[in-house]
Amino acid sequence: MLKESGKLTCEACSFDFAEVYDTHEEGFIECHHIQPLYTLDAESKAKISDLALLCANCHRMVHAKRPWLTIEQLQKIVTQNLKTTLFY
Repeated sequence: MLKESGKLTCEACSFDFAEVYDTHEEGFIECHHIQPLYTLDAESKAKISDLALLCANCHRMVHAKRPWLTIEQLQKIVTQNLKTTLFY
């Protein structure tokens, strides 16, 4: 993501720490394991494709209940709620 756009943004809600907090939080983001580590066997290693970059709020929401939300499910929730919030 950093190579493509020059910044790190949440994959669910597009929050950009550097944009909001200025350079104080530039490069800050959390990493979510899409493939839970406990499901990997001892020889397996997490791959970059098994990770998602999330802001702290979205990361908490993904893990709030089991089964975990997928990034796509969370994006849908965020998008629907933003539309609702912006129009009222």
